[in-house]
Amino acid sequence: VEDPETGDGRMICPLYQRALDHPSDPFIITTGQGITYLDMHLYVIACSKILNDHPKDRPFAIVGSDPLMVISWLFAAARTNRIIAITSTKDPKEIRDQFLTSLNIEPQSQYWAFPHATHPLETSIIFEIHAPQSPLCILLTSGSSGQPKAVVHSFYTLWSAATFSNNNIGLSSGDRWLLSLSLWHIGGLMIPIRALLGGASIVVKVHTLGEHIERDSITHLSLVSTQLNDLLQESRDFSSLTAVLVGGGTIPPGLIDTAVEKNIPIHTTYGMTELGSQLCTTPPNAPIEILRSAGYALGDWQIHITEQSEISVQGSPLFLGYWKRDHIDDARDSNGYFHTGDTGYISDGLLYPIGRVDQMFISGGENIHPEEIEQVLGSRVRTVVVVSIPNVRYGQRPVAFIDQIITEDLLDEINTLLKERLPTFKHPDHFLEWPNHIPTHKPPRIKLQQIAEQLLTSKIFR
Repeated sequence: VEDPETGDGRMICPLYQRALDHPSDPFIITTGQGITYLDMHLYVIACSKILNDHPKDRPFAIVGSDPLMVISWLFAAARTNRIIAITSTKDPKEIRDQFLTSLNIEPQSQYWAFPHATHPLETSIIFEIHAPQSPLCILLTSGSSGQPKAVVHSFYTLWSAATFSNNNIGLSSGDRWLLSLSLWHIGGLMIPIRALLGGASIVVKVHTLGEHIERDSITHLSLVSTQLNDLLQESRDFSSLTAVLVGGGTIPPGLIDTAVEKNIPIHTTYGMTELGSQLCTTPPNAPIEILRSAGYALGDWQIHITEQSEISVQGSPLFLGYWKRDHIDDARDSNGYFHTGDTGYISDGLLYPIGRVDQMFISGGENIHPEEIEQVLGSRVRTVVVVSIPNVRYGQRPVAFIDQIITEDLLDEINTLLKERLPTFKHPDHFLEWPNHIPTHKPPRIKLQQIAEQLLTSKIFR
């Protein structure tokens, strides 16, 4: 694949190249169906013919549930220089369509399904991606305000991110990466792109993680900490695994310890949608001390920690900006760095994220990062979120929501743990059981903060 920065701004489509060189190799494996690289290329041809009639200046949206559909439309958009928005199945259609329309993105219509081209591979035509550095893909990611941001990537930024990842953990023909994350999340979308780069296969998840590992000889996984916790509860043969990426937020130290004890080859990592998934990742066979960090910077990523301890970055996988109806807002500063909104520090080349800049609060003149408290408590409880509530004397004080029945014994254990790990001013004043109507995956902190304040007013506290 030609580097668009040093060439003429065009590159041979890697999916076409793989179909040409290894047409019968499996790309997507799912129940009762196998899609080869040649099949995939032919689907993309069919989608490309439809997109030729779509205006280039208006993105179109699809719902990111079917891997075959998402990958087909994504590569068709790349070949025809169109922009595709991959949206969540979890959002109500009416709300989703209203938001897309406000961004001048066409809600999905004729892009629900597509014809299957069945003709043989055309070898006289070279299928190219004509503008790999132009806008290609929009992903919606929630900001701290709850209003989604429309993150824009090019093919080049995504391909660079996949290259950096594969250079670190290795991925080649015969390997199988389980599609365990949704394609409308950057962590899920990068799985088929990395697989394509390495000539590997993706397996669509329909069973438990452990069952797939055993029956499909899974070699690679991408997990958030809750999924890793679920996996560790299964009594399975994990010997086929060669690399397990664990990210998506703070990873409780206890989970890392247990994974290492079970010889699961985990790689702790830090990234976000704007960074093409991974900024830092630990190397293979890293000792436990390194696994307690987010790892080393991958590829050409450069990290600068500001005076406010904010992580700012620049590198070739960095997104193009945020989609704003008729233009893209460049989110970089005057030096070309993107400010992540996360705080952290670097020690011996390893990144240690701390928490969000916008979640930090001041209590009696001291800075408190909720994530720091959550990481300590996460070694004892399943899910914990710390929020701040108003306090007459200190201004703000921490309160912890715990997804577990709170008993006196549990409180004793928690208090002992806090005394060992954190100064007293960082100890939550109250511990609340998790509200039934609040999801534990990416829970809305603002909503939890409102609930805590209501409970405080009602004096319904443990």
